Amino acid sequence: MKGAAIASIAVALALAWTDLARADVCPPPGEAWLRVAFAGDGFTPALRARVVEQLGAEFRGHSLALCEVSDAPATSPPLADIALSLSSDAVLSLEVRDAVTDKQVWRELSLGSVPRDTLALSITVAAEELVHASWIEAALAPSPSPSAPAGARPVPAPVLAVNSDEVQRMPQVVKAQETSRALHSWMAEAALLAAGAWSNGGQTDLGADATFAVGGRLAIGARLGFRLAPDVKSAHGSVRGRELLAGLDVTYAVVPRAAIWGGDLGIRAELIDVQFFGVAASGGEGAATEALHGAALGAILSGTLGGWLRVGGPWRIVADAAVGGPVHAVTASDSGATATGVSGVTLGLALGVGATMPN
Repeated sequence: MKGAAIASIAVALALAWTDLARADVCPPPGEAWLRVAFAGDGFTPALRARVVEQLGAEFRGHSLALCEVSDAPATSPPLADIALSLSSDAVLSLEVRDAVTDKQVWRELSLGSVPRDTLALSITVAAEELVHASWIEAALAPSPSPSAPAGARPVPAPVLAVNSDEVQRMPQVVKAQETSRALHSWMAEAALLAAGAWSNGGQTDLGADATFAVGGRLAIGARLGFRLAPDVKSAHGSVRGRELLAGLDVTYAVVPRAAIWGGDLGIRAELIDVQFFGVAASGGEGAATEALHGAALGAILSGTLGGWLRVGGPWRIVADAAVGGPVHAVTASDSGATATGVSGVTLGLALGVGATMPN
């Protein structure tokens, strides 16, 4: 009885040891697999173990095993060899020798700015992306013709599964890339606008502006313009005005500037060369009227509200409104009384056509 019990225990131990040994076999019998090799002073044993664990988990989701060179068998060939080399200054070199598409792909990137606790994940993602980039060729290539050689190797089912997932993700990736470009893209825009301004100091102006702006959601622009002011009656005749202006705008778009329509908020600073011309009334005092001739430099600071509507190609309809006041007012007086000028509250409107030049 004692001998039979000992024999039973020995058999059980042998079977358990066999199962454990089979579990340690890489790859498991009949399973498709990939082989990974490490080199370089940057790989510590702990880092290498984390990369194997994380990269292996990614491939196991598609019924693929990942084995290190030291554990890999010499009989069953891998679908791909992944060679990872990390230098002491955290420069990662990756090479994939792909048996599925019969090609080699290579990449190098610097991981010096990556935190140490996420270094293994960064290496895992880079290796996985390179393998997928090589395999996706099998999904994009045309189907083999009926006359294909009899010995042609079919694409393994796990690779087909990986490619299927990648193809399904492509529209989402493209959409995300387009959204990112729209959010962060820069563009330049030139525009010509009909413009008008009114000041409660007495002057109403009509003219035109030429503008140029560059930037993304936050943009900076320049503006050049001229204005003509209709005659304003004074005590001894009338006054007409003319303005030349130059300004800078800083604006922030509430939607990406690549959108079909949208708007922005901003601040505008302008320098204005204001010129007055007095016209004496019949029988008026020439000396008083003569005093109305002259020019002065003023400055205006305004808040702005702008908008655009894309009408085809690079062309847009653009508009803006400005509300502000002079930092330095300019007025014309007749016999001590203000006849007209740029002072108090100022309002401006502009409407025109612009053309964009994407970066």
